[in-house]
Amino acid sequence: MTNYQQAERGVLLDMGRKFWPKAKILALLKMMEQNDFNMLQLHFSDNLGFRIESKQFPQIVSEEYLTQKEVKEIIAAATEKGIEIVPDFDTPGHLNQVLKDFPNLGLKKKTTAGLEPDIWALDITNEVAIAFAFTIYQEYLSLFSKSRYFHIGADEFIDFSQVDLYPQLAETAKARYGEEASGLEIYVDYVNRLAALIKEHGKTARIWNDGFYRLDRHSLIELTDDVEVTYWTLWHQGMAPLETWLKKGYQVLNFNDNYFYFVFGEAANYTYPTAEKIQTNWQIETFASDQVIDESDKKQVLGTYFSIWADIPSALSCDEVLAKVEPILAAMQQKLKADS
Repeated sequence: MTNYQQAERGVLLDMGRKFWPKAKILALLKMMEQNDFNMLQLHFSDNLGFRIESKQFPQIVSEEYLTQKEVKEIIAAATEKGIEIVPDFDTPGHLNQVLKDFPNLGLKKKTTAGLEPDIWALDITNEVAIAFAFTIYQEYLSLFSKSRYFHIGADEFIDFSQVDLYPQLAETAKARYGEEASGLEIYVDYVNRLAALIKEHGKTARIWNDGFYRLDRHSLIELTDDVEVTYWTLWHQGMAPLETWLKKGYQVLNFNDNYFYFVFGEAANYTYPTAEKIQTNWQIETFASDQVIDESDKKQVLGTYFSIWADIPSALSCDEVLAKVEPILAAMQQKLKADS
């Protein structure tokens, strides 16, 4: 039996922006099993699509989607292979598909025409909007009842360096927390409440790192410690370095976007990762932007994930993705093995 340095060796699949039929997900699971990966994060909602049947809100679902029956079959197949599914429904941002029929639930943004709904972002100052999102979570918490984790996103909600473009946030925060509030308090409170909901269902919430403990904006309230952090980037100077999360005691997962982000069409200035680059340059201690953890911090690192992001969905077919990814997963497996 092979020993590994970390408990989790995972793949994130963006099936929200590009539809992946059940057969192709099963093919990915087979590839993961062959390379000893044990976690599959299914990112089933994003701006360009919502890909799992909803009985509560069928209007939010894209034309191409998996039925809940198919999802249960995927979960069963994954379980047989020793792979756990991590459901991933990203809020309060990345919600164009979900909010297109509910524009009144979008946060209002300052534009040249005045305040207009931004259907990328949920209006988290509105309890009706929050209840809407939480009802969706309830449905998928039930569907993925056997999963220990639920990824709730929380990344790229707004441009965090331009909170002033969303006056509802500051107005609500000042009314609730006092004049020193920045507006980010409402965002942190939303995530805290959502993490509590996930915990009530016996699961642990996971989040992306970019919106919290920022150096350019301050929140009067702290993020709950009932979350685990998928650390993907330090591309903006206002983002908290990895050291911040480790010092605060959070458990983290390495989603290093410099090595492990496979972005369709090489969008957003990414280039396709290669097995050679990982074998030659990446070390298990290395997070995004070449942040290197100390030996004493390793116990807080739960695992390492490879991410398949469909920024330009038509750029590659599912089969092309699988062919390109296979040697990369093999290279990662070798680097993640423990010394014998």
